[in-house]
Amino acid sequence: MRHEDIITIDQLNYRILIAKKVHLLHDRWNDRFGWFPAAQKEHYKQYAEIYKESLAEYGEEQFKKYAKVRSLRAVHTAAIDDHKLDSLKEVCCYPMTHMAEYRPSVTTNGEYGLVVPGHHHRHC
Repeated sequence: MRHEDIITIDQLNYRILIAKKVHLLHDRWNDRFGWFPAAQKEHYKQYAEIYKESLAEYGEEQFKKYAKVRSLRAVHTAAIDDHKLDSLKEVCCYPMTHMAEYRPSVTTNGEYGLVVPGHHHRHC
C-alpha cells in the first residue's frame, strides 16, 4: 500500500460530509425545481404551433421579417425557406461514422483516452 492510498479519519469524515451535502442539495433542488424541466419542455412545444398560426395569419412576408428581426431558429422558418429546410434535413441526418472508433474504457489498469480526438481538436 502506498502512502497516497491512506485516508485519515478526518479526510473520510470530510468526504462523507460533502457527499451528504451534495445529496441534500440534490433532494432540495428536486423538491423545489423538479417540475421545471417538464414545464419548460411543454412551454417550448407551443412555440412551433404559435409560429405556424402566425405564418397563417400574417403571411410569409410579414413572418420572414419577424423571423429576421427575432433571429428565429431554422426549425421554425424552414417552412418558408427551402434552402433552410434542405440544410435542416442534412443536420438531422448527420452521419455518426465518427462513433465507430468508440469503445469502453478499460479501467482495471487505468487505461483511458481510447477515443481519437475530432478533427477540430487537432492542432496544426
